[in-house]
Amino acid sequence: MLRSLLVGVIVLAGAVPGVPCGDAIASPVGRVVRTFAPVGSYAGHWGVDLAMERGSAVRAVADGTVTFANVVAGVRTVTIFHGGSLRTSYSYLLAITVAPGDRLHAGDVLGESGTDHGVGALHLSARVGTRYIDPALVLSCSRGSLRLVPLDR
Repeated sequence: MLRSLLVGVIVLAGAVPGVPCGDAIASPVGRVVRTFAPVGSYAGHWGVDLAMERGSAVRAVADGTVTFANVVAGVRTVTIFHGGSLRTSYSYLLAITVAPGDRLHAGDVLGESGTDHGVGALHLSARVGTRYIDPALVLSCSRGSLRLVPLDR
């Protein structure tokens, strides 16, 4: 058990390697309307949903390179690689304005927000390697917000 918790801390502590904090983090606009709540290996919610007026500019949360800009399961999505093993993905997009290989700085526009279930929204997820983490860690870019999680989450 202790080993699992320690590994979890190490994984989260490495969530933002090489990503500068402070002014380099451009948080998307909108309040969180659906929190990070993964269940098991495939169920639950693997990111956060942020309320946004449809057609609002969606901005990169940190510097990085676009690795994906296309449709997944009928949803327009952009993924940015930030270095280390950190990637963020933005979904429910109405429009995509970037292409794979584009280099973005924190705050650069990558598309326009769309809707989810008829409500203006942006879905934001974050991964370290293949493991999804709470995007709040990336948005806050604060090691003070780290929390212990079991590895089976």
